[in-house]
Amino acid sequence: MAGMKRGALVASTWMLGAVLLAACNQPYSQAPVVTNTPIDPNSLFATPVGNATELSPVEIFASQTAQVANPVTAVGATPTGGAAVTATITPFVSLPSNPAASPTSTLAVPAGGPTSTPVPSGPKPPSYVLQEEEFPYCIARRFNVSPADLLQASNLTSPDIYYAGMQLTIPQNSVWPVQDLGPRALRNHPATYTVTGDADFTVHGVACRFGDVTPDAIVAANSGISLGSTLSVGQSLTIP
Repeated sequence: MAGMKRGALVASTWMLGAVLLAACNQPYSQAPVVTNTPIDPNSLFATPVGNATELSPVEIFASQTAQVANPVTAVGATPTGGAAVTATITPFVSLPSNPAASPTSTLAVPAGGPTSTPVPSGPKPPSYVLQEEEFPYCIARRFNVSPADLLQASNLTSPDIYYAGMQLTIPQNSVWPVQDLGPRALRNHPATYTVTGDADFTVHGVACRFGDVTPDAIVAANSGISLGSTLSVGQSLTIP
């Protein structure tokens, strides 16, 4: 009886050892599953892979200067669950060539005012093209027309915005308003004029210094010059 108990104990001990040995060969835990998430190389933000890269604000601004004449429509990136953002770039506005915006439509009158006899304006041309150093008020004095009528007929809103080559329409039924603006002449003449270099490098500019004297009359009174002559500082001219 005692031998049977001893055998059973030995068998139980052997089975327990086998179980413990088998347990030591089992892995403690499974390695976690690694999932590789693709990264968009064009963005550091949550941009889905495969989406097109839109123009940046800097790129849009640069393209604006290259497409001045035509509006450009740029479509921005589509937000999640939203609509695409569209922006229209308005082109710049081109100005006339050689614009002048300095208020030079009036000239200072010498002390005491002009005392010369007004020069008849003669026939008024239907239109006139401004030359270098001329301005609308100068032409109004030369052709004996009201400055307001000249501006209206020429579709001008200001006498201070003009440029050489601008065509003016000369109103035929208009007269310089002596009662409001004084005589057409700005300086006494006949006289001798010395070029100063202040908007008087052309015969047209010198004529505007006197108001009612035409460039042709100045050329006729001075040998060696023409309507296209460039005058020099200190040069003396006879003004009829």
